[in-house]
Amino acid sequence: MRIHSIRLSDVPPVQRFEVEGLTDVVVLAGANGVGKTRLMQALVQAFRKPTHTGPVRLGIEATSKTEQEDWGKRTLDTGDPADCQLLARTLQKSHWRTQWQSSVVYFESDRSIQRLQPYTFSWDVIDPWEENIGWELTFGGLQTRFQDTLHSLFRKVQSRRDKIARKAEELMHEGATQMSLDFPDPLLPFKVAFAQLLAPKRLLDAEPKAQQLRYELNGQELDVSTLSSGEREVVNTVFDFILRSPSHCIVFFDEPELHLHPELVYKLLQTLRAVGRTNQFVFCTHSPDIITAALDQSVVFISPPQPDAANQAVLVREEDETNQALRLLGHSVGIVALGKRIVLVEGTNASLDKQAYGQILGTRHPGLVLVPAGGKDAIRSFAHLVSHVLDRTIWGVDFFMLCDGDAGSAANAAATSQRLKTLPRYHLENYFLDANLIADCFEAMEPPGSWLRNPDEVNGKLRELATGLIPYAVALIVASEARAHVGNADIMPSGLSGQTADQLATLLRSHAEAERARVCSDLDPGGIADRTSNLYADLERAISADDPHWMRAIPGRPLLNKFASAAGVEPGRLKLMYLVEAAKQDYAVFADVLDIFEQFSNVAAT
Repeated sequence: MRIHSIRLSDVPPVQRFEVEGLTDVVVLAGANGVGKTRLMQALVQAFRKPTHTGPVRLGIEATSKTEQEDWGKRTLDTGDPADCQLLARTLQKSHWRTQWQSSVVYFESDRSIQRLQPYTFSWDVIDPWEENIGWELTFGGLQTRFQDTLHSLFRKVQSRRDKIARKAEELMHEGATQMSLDFPDPLLPFKVAFAQLLAPKRLLDAEPKAQQLRYELNGQELDVSTLSSGEREVVNTVFDFILRSPSHCIVFFDEPELHLHPELVYKLLQTLRAVGRTNQFVFCTHSPDIITAALDQSVVFISPPQPDAANQAVLVREEDETNQALRLLGHSVGIVALGKRIVLVEGTNASLDKQAYGQILGTRHPGLVLVPAGGKDAIRSFAHLVSHVLDRTIWGVDFFMLCDGDAGSAANAAATSQRLKTLPRYHLENYFLDANLIADCFEAMEPPGSWLRNPDEVNGKLRELATGLIPYAVALIVASEARAHVGNADIMPSGLSGQTADQLATLLRSHAEAERARVCSDLDPGGIADRTSNLYADLERAISADDPHWMRAIPGRPLLNKFASAAGVEPGRLKLMYLVEAAKQDYAVFADVLDIFEQFSNVAAT
């Protein structure tokens, strides 16, 4: 069986959650605090005690012939008291230990394993594979279940030995001198899974009386307790799952990524899906990797409660419009799992930009999560970005973007938005040009008398290097302005219904002439020359008079790199040193940046 639809209400903080058409893999995602775990617990409780009066109403679909025969139909609706009784009757059957069918398995977020109690062997060991066990076992904690799993493995190994011995005695009494050893290794599926998860480690045969599991690595035998905490967790989970060998079951898994490396999470989920057959997995997760990998299945984001009690379940598809917009930034939809308010900043995970912004932001505005969005080339259309990402809440997550000042003209041409801001200076590096802070950086590094310890000499060097960058700065600014003014040519006319070929040609020609006139005007050589001369003179004057304007207009990135070269230090190291000194003054030099973060934090959620 599997869940086809969910209707849930009043499970705080979730007010209303409705979704249908669920597949074999369901991912419940969303930012911290939206109620993912509470929702999953409510779903599990709805199976433990099916009732038509609770806050959860489920549509259950049969996946086996036996279920259809028992129910007399293909689907159940837990809003119907009779269907609740049918579901309870199916769930509350006893099961063979290794043939768990038409039931529920729950892996909570706490998967720690306490010290195992030794199993006391009796004279006659019963084969645990042939035991019936209670239906509620897999609803309980993994701690108890894993102890049951290990005890069952040790008992199975001992039972197998006893069967071999009894068979040998029987054959000896019959006068046989040979014996078929057709006694399958009960640990084989566990050994295979262990290798899939932790190769090159290899699980060894168990010794029942010692009640220890051991593995081999590079010729050395070690106890399973020597595995890392993450490795022990996946072994505990998978071994419990293999022992039950569930089929036609619903498997709830709360935060599978908890404490685990992404590669180990992937191996864990792949191994679980390979065990049993026709199971439905319901994952509650923050993992961008799990979310992205499940987009061809059922990914359901839980948005925050709305004043009008709107449905908080948002089913996401690969072809989703917002998913496409996020791809413009080089990101998958999984980034929304990071937080409720995401600030996209220029740079990459490997660059210092995010680290610099992170240090400046510090513990201020803990609701903001910084995500690098690459360079401006990755943001192909500011207009598309603003309308499809920044100016609306997506799946309960607010997006913002902070760009360097050199993107200002493009951003202004796209739209005016509270969620898209540009720095008042050309680059973030323009805030790393305070001569006093730079001199403080070298106070303990340079000998007395060094020019690097003198703010006036540092400022003089910065202005000298900035003068050499005036042609580059002017060309960048003028070219950017021209590009923004010209924009894209548009010769598309309106009112085309019933137009003949000649009439259409006339219309297009007229629009083309108008566009050419506009473009030629915006690209007027004389106007561009005048703008270049005036801008060049303004920058020369500002640098000569030490007007702070030059620190905003000259591209800070190449300037800081040239200064670092003159100082004999790596640019990245100089930035880190500068941030340390700026922290002593509460990052006052970055007041513009802090003000933008303050504005983002105060924007009302949509």
